Amino acid sequence: MKSASVTTARVERIAMGVTCVATLVGTNSHEIAVRCLDLVEEFESLWSRFIPTSDISRLNSANGQPTVVDDRTLTLIHHMIAAHQATDGAYNPTRLPLQIAAGDTSSLITDRRTELPADAVVFSQLSGIHIFHDGKVSLPRGMTLDAGGIGKGLAADLILQFALEQGAQAACINLGGDMAINTGDSVGWDVEILSPIDTGVILDTIRIAVGGVATSSLFARQRHSAGIASHLFSDSSAHDTQHTVGATVIANSAAWSEAWTKYAILSNPAQAIDTLTSTGLAGMLVSADGHTTRTESWKTFTHD
Repeated sequence: MKSASVTTARVERIAMGVTCVATLVGTNSHEIAVRCLDLVEEFESLWSRFIPTSDISRLNSANGQPTVVDDRTLTLIHHMIAAHQATDGAYNPTRLPLQIAAGDTSSLITDRRTELPADAVVFSQLSGIHIFHDGKVSLPRGMTLDAGGIGKGLAADLILQFALEQGAQAACINLGGDMAINTGDSVGWDVEILSPIDTGVILDTIRIAVGGVATSSLFARQRHSAGIASHLFSDSSAHDTQHTVGATVIANSAAWSEAWTKYAILSNPAQAIDTLTSTGLAGMLVSADGHTTRTESWKTFTHD
């Protein structure tokens, strides 16, 4: 009997409001890649703030009442809490009311809109979130969550795990720039880092064998044609006091990379570099004038 041959498959689809790409090496790679992108849509149905029946939307409208959610949503919320604590609040999934106030109510690719309770406000702490043993979650009244980038990062991590369990020898799950990679060797695959100021410019090329890489930008959800000049990070005071407009972080997972990009953008550049270094992460910051600053460990991931 003829054995199946090892092939490389690259499948692309729009989901979660971004371009999602699954690149796999192995037997049945195309079929597994398609299933990976099906999973992206599953995660979107669980976590999108634009879908009224999603776990996130139901939690946001539950008025503080315990709500049954999927186990994967529990994992997401645990990640949110851990990231909020690790970054001293720089990563904050409760800032959705600020985005809505700035006009960011509609999906970038559909006509779906986000509806929030009238009492929705930003919280500085997540300690009021209660996770029960029976799979229910309750939020404090007025708290709303936005899965945002960490949701894409976590989805990429979980889908990468799925791909490897299904027999992929190597895989890269790229959800709009949040990437989870395992090449199965020490060589790694090249990842191009684009400028947040001009996405037609490649600032650097890194090589990742296993782990996550994420890039965040102040311009991620700006839509001046729709009158939306704000973005998903902090209040305007933070923007006036720092000049970093984009950050890329390399970590052991895409979710962790995503969370730390928020810290990197919202912190003083020198402080961000020091903290990333002391935390064992590699990062690159891009200032408004296009200047780049890298951690010393960044060079570990570059090559000639």
